[in-house]
Amino acid sequence: MNNNVQHLGQYWDSIADIYNDAVSITTKDFHYGPLVPGDSDLGLLPAQLNGARCLEIGAGAGHNSIFLAKAGASCLATDISNKQLDHGRKIAASEKVEVEFSCIAMEELSLAKHGSFDLIHSSYAITFSLEPGKVIGNWAEMLKPGGTLIISTGHPLFTGEWLNLDDEQGLFLTNYFQPQPDIRYDENDEERVRSNFHSISTMSEWFYNAGLVVERILEPEPINIDAIPKAQRTSQVPYYSNGWAEYHEQLKSIPGLIIFKCRKL
Repeated sequence: MNNNVQHLGQYWDSIADIYNDAVSITTKDFHYGPLVPGDSDLGLLPAQLNGARCLEIGAGAGHNSIFLAKAGASCLATDISNKQLDHGRKIAASEKVEVEFSCIAMEELSLAKHGSFDLIHSSYAITFSLEPGKVIGNWAEMLKPGGTLIISTGHPLFTGEWLNLDDEQGLFLTNYFQPQPDIRYDENDEERVRSNFHSISTMSEWFYNAGLVVERILEPEPINIDAIPKAQRTSQVPYYSNGWAEYHEQLKSIPGLIIFKCRKL
């Protein structure tokens, strides 16, 4: 295990309880990220889920795997944090569904070790990899012919600085082609982990080089949470937290995430 992977695991282990207390993620829909509609609205998942073999990467507590398992899929949920997965094990048990949870880095997944899948999906994980193009190539090898890869990740525009001027609001972005990373610090202001963002063309090249066909690219607008009473937001928004709600006004103008749906020929 390299140092980057080890540090990531330690970081997510340390905040797993705090994260799961602060964030509400549904298992009644397939989510793609903070404040945006789920798959019941976006319609990206394969039509046939019953009997499908599915792999979730950077699963956290595996809410999406639990959703798919309830639809009859056979699911493997992987994450670098065993404490995150422990939360998923408890949720799966409470909902009486079977999901295999495995603590493993995304860089260590392979066809030889884990076999092939009908659907591979990942939300907000690829930015933590130091070799995202290589990782995408490995995932593509693990897809069955005709299989689907769905990735949602932070949008490069969201790395800019949101400015509130006297009579207008807008984004200040110094360099779109070199987006600023999201760096997370400890109490001594020392870097713990960083999440690297990439231009849309760079990400598209990962899929092209892996031999995948990009079928859809979505930059979903957020759900209008202003029209939902606060007490009902956690039940009506697939992925919600008060922290992300603070960005709602910005997200109405600048996409916070991007979704790629790819297919293996």
